[in-house]
Amino acid sequence: MELEQRVTRLEERQVAVERDIKEIKSQLNETAKKSDVERLERTLNERDANYTRHLWKLIFILIAVFTAITLAAVGLSVTDVSLPNILGGS
Repeated sequence: MELEQRVTRLEERQVAVERDIKEIKSQLNETAKKSDVERLERTLNERDANYTRHLWKLIFILIAVFTAITLAAVGLSVTDVSLPNILGGS
C-alpha cells in the first residue's frame, strides 16, 4: 500500500513538473531575445544620429534667417555689406 502511495505522489509531482516546464517554455517565447535587443539598439542609434544631423541643419537655417531679418531691419542689403568696407578699406 505504501508503495502505491509513493507511486501516486511521484506521478502527481511529474505532472506538476511537466506543467511547470510548459509554463517556462511559454514565458521564454515571450521574452526579448538578444537579437531583439541588438535590433532595438541599432534602431535607436540611427534615430539619434538622424536627430542630431537634422538639429544641426535647423540651427544653421535659424542663424541664416536671423541674420537676414537683422540685415533687413537695419536696412542693409547684401550688396551694401562688402569685406573692404567692413575692414576699413577705401
